[in-house]
Amino acid sequence: MSLSVPNLPGYRPNNSRKLAGADGFARKQIWSISHGVAIADEPIPNVAELVRSGSAASIPLALQPKIKDAGKRYLNQGGVCLRFFGYFKEAVYESSIENYRVRHCEINYFLEDDTISICEKKQENSGVPQGTFAKRQRVVREEGEETFYDLTDLVIGGTLEIYGRTFFITDCNNSTRKYLREVVGRSEEELRPVPGEEDVYTTMRAEFMSRETGRDDTVAHNIRKNPMKVFAEAQLGKTVNNATREGFLEYDRKVLRLDCLWDDRDSLYGDLQRFTLQYYLADDTMELLTVLGPNAGRDPFKKMCKRGKLAKDRNDPLGPCWHWSDFQIGTVIDCYSKMLLIVSADVVSYRFYEEKGMPLDPPLQLSVEEPVVAKRELPPYNGFGSEEDSLASCVGSLIPTVPKAKLGENKTMRFMAKMESTNPEDVERVFTISFFLVDNTVQIHEPPKRNSGIVGGSFLSRMKLRTAEGLITQEYFYVGAEIQLAGHAFILVDADDGTLRHMENNSHIFEYSNLRNVVEVYGLSLKDAALSGELLEEFKSMDVSGTSTIAIKSLKQLLMKYKCSYYYGGPPEQAVLTLCRKLGNKTSINYEKFVAAIVDPNVLEG
Repeated sequence: MSLSVPNLPGYRPNNSRKLAGADGFARKQIWSISHGVAIADEPIPNVAELVRSGSAASIPLALQPKIKDAGKRYLNQGGVCLRFFGYFKEAVYESSIENYRVRHCEINYFLEDDTISICEKKQENSGVPQGTFAKRQRVVREEGEETFYDLTDLVIGGTLEIYGRTFFITDCNNSTRKYLREVVGRSEEELRPVPGEEDVYTTMRAEFMSRETGRDDTVAHNIRKNPMKVFAEAQLGKTVNNATREGFLEYDRKVLRLDCLWDDRDSLYGDLQRFTLQYYLADDTMELLTVLGPNAGRDPFKKMCKRGKLAKDRNDPLGPCWHWSDFQIGTVIDCYSKMLLIVSADVVSYRFYEEKGMPLDPPLQLSVEEPVVAKRELPPYNGFGSEEDSLASCVGSLIPTVPKAKLGENKTMRFMAKMESTNPEDVERVFTISFFLVDNTVQIHEPPKRNSGIVGGSFLSRMKLRTAEGLITQEYFYVGAEIQLAGHAFILVDADDGTLRHMENNSHIFEYSNLRNVVEVYGLSLKDAALSGELLEEFKSMDVSGTSTIAIKSLKQLLMKYKCSYYYGGPPEQAVLTLCRKLGNKTSINYEKFVAAIVDPNVLEG
């Protein structure tokens, strides 16, 4: 009877065991006990078939051909690895700029068991899986044979056929070259590096990245070890690094501080910069701190170099590092192309070196050029706007603010003036000049005069005026003064009573309102006549009424006679007004008091 039911789950017949044979589909037991250990009795694979299939990596090591003198080689050459550098070519299709891509590798050969591992260097943004190309194993020379590559096959300039790839060997490292020369006996000609190949795309990509990012591909950018890797190593047994325990126990929290200078003034925009080198004795590490002076103009980055060991040769980061015994005043330290000169140290560092029998030299006294301080010169006032507004845009912030006004007394000085001009129509013009003490401004007004042909009114609006010496202030104004205002020359011929009182109350400012000063000035010309009595007789001859007073006009005539008036270089008209106001009744003068003051100015104090 034939089987009509399909061999599917749920439709299998009950007599399927008979169809499969006597044993059915039961799996045989492969475990057996030998000396108390469970051992799997698996069938032995056919090694020849595995080798012919090219799957040498799947051959169990126990079944691979035995290595001659394996124990002796393990004792003598265990852990010895020879490293060769090479590359293989990978075809590139459908590209107009390249036909192949060069992939660089490292070939490691282990002497103890003739095994080989191949690792390809990882490249950024390569787009292909890179890393371990072949794990450590013995590699067959040709398919179908049981012969493996050994050291005689690894020749600089030669090739290796491994898993369908042709590897070109171009060079080896220094330790490998030394071993091949001294132990194997290869010649220098055989150990000479062979130039490799570079594909077009890699060269173009490197130039593009260097141009776009400015990155130097020849500099290694190593990544700091991840903390999880440190934790994993600790789980495997590497728990504590005792290399720095002795320094920790002896020099914990002891730091040497050295003052350094970096003179970079020879370069463009270079400067003389100061740094503090802190050396930690506990673990022989150091850090470099930036010392910024006032108004240095630099970004406030405190650390120029973070804490760590500093190699003496920056081209050999694994070489000897700087030690505290290498430091001395005057030592130059190469810190990442910055030549730092040690010029001084703190008291603790000096004491430490003395205790170690290596006293430091005295601090270096370097001549530092004093910085040139630019002197700010204010531009001259151009006449537009107020001078305070102009100065506010030259000094201080770039955002202009309203200048603070310095206010004086709330008083006004008024003078009657005439214009000094050669034009006949300007000779008889009379002006009123007002000076405002509160803000040092000047205003000129011309009273209207009928049938003069000139329209009166405001001649000059209230404003600040300047001369060649500076701003016009109250010292410029007194009776008899000649002053230039708004391009016109004026002579002050009179002042009101309030102005004269203000000038007398501030006689330290107005010297011709000081009575003693005026008497002393006139005494230089009249003292001899006063002592002889001649001056008194002259006054009496003018006093017809015999009241011991004469008018101010008669006083001016007498001063003219003795050539001490304003026209002969004497005091101005303000001095005559002061004499009449202090020694008379504003329009006349008591000449007896005047003569007595000329003879002895001290009588004025009484």
